[in-house]
Amino acid sequence: MNGVALINPRAGAGTAPAVWEALRAREPRLAAVEPILAASAEEASELLARRLAEGVDTVFVLGGDGSVQLAGNRVLEAGVGDRVSLAIVPAGTGSDLARNLGIPRNPQAALRIALDGRPRTLDAIRFRADDGRGRWAFNVASVGISGMVGLRVGAMPVKGRTGYLRATLATLRTYRNVPCRVEVDGEPWYDGPVLILAVANSATFGDGMKIAPGAQLDDALADLVLVGDLPRWQIPLRLPQIYLGNHLGAPHTLHRRGRTVRLVPGEPIPAVDLDGEVFRDLDCAATLELEPARIRVLAPSG
Repeated sequence: MNGVALINPRAGAGTAPAVWEALRAREPRLAAVEPILAASAEEASELLARRLAEGVDTVFVLGGDGSVQLAGNRVLEAGVGDRVSLAIVPAGTGSDLARNLGIPRNPQAALRIALDGRPRTLDAIRFRADDGRGRWAFNVASVGISGMVGLRVGAMPVKGRTGYLRATLATLRTYRNVPCRVEVDGEPWYDGPVLILAVANSATFGDGMKIAPGAQLDDALADLVLVGDLPRWQIPLRLPQIYLGNHLGAPHTLHRRGRTVRLVPGEPIPAVDLDGEVFRDLDCAATLELEPARIRVLAPSG
C-alpha cells in the first residue's frame, strides 16, 4: 500500500494523533503509511499535495468532515480522483459523510473498512463564487444560518455530542435572514429571505441533522432544501423535525432535486458552509453544481 495519513491534530479533542499511533501499532499494513500532522490546514494541504505528486494511492483521513473535505479538494486539484481513494477514520465533531457511508465511529472498526473496504465513487458539489473563490464539498454545501453555526462550533474549545445543537440555538438569537434569488438548472425557483439553503449530496449534516433524508451520494443529483422567512419563534420548534427528517412538507420549506444552483444574494451572505468549512462574506453571485462520480472513498463491502 502506497498511503499517507492526514491527521487533524485538533480532532477528537486532540486525541486523533494518539488514536493513529494506537492503530498503527496493531496493524502491520500501516507501517509504511506516512503521517501528515501539520500545525495548520494550509501546511497540511501543501504536504499532501507533494505526496500525491509522488504517486500516493490511498489517503487515510483521521478527522471530521472538514478534514475529508481538505483531502478531497487536494485530490481533485491534483487531477488524481480516478486513482486515489480516501480512507476515512472518523475523529471529528460531525463526521456526517462517514455516517452516510456506513463507516462506524469506532476507530478499529473504521480502519478495517479503510483497509479492506471496496472503492466507491461519489458525486461532489463544486462551489464557485463570481469573485473567484471556489471549493469542492462532498456531503452538504449550504448558505444561511448553517455557516454561522459552523463558525461558532469551530470556536468551541470543547464541542461534545451536543456542540452543533448548542451552537444552533445560540446563533438563532442574532441571525437575520438574507434576501436571495435562487435558480435551479436555469429556471427561477425562489426569490426572498433565506434562513438556510442546503445543496445536499447526502442525507445529514451538523452531526446528524437529516436535512435531506432522501439524498444519495452517487445518483448524479443534489437534493435542494430551502427554508425561507420562517418566524423566529418557530425555529426552535422545527429543530426536532430536522433531526427526524420529517420537515420537507412544512410551511416555508421548499424541496426539489437538481444539478446546478445559481445563487444571487440581495445583500452579503455572512457565511457559506462547505462540509463544515466556512467561506465568509459572500457579496456576489455564486454557482453550486453537482458533478457526478468525482471522488473515490473506501466504503463497507456489501
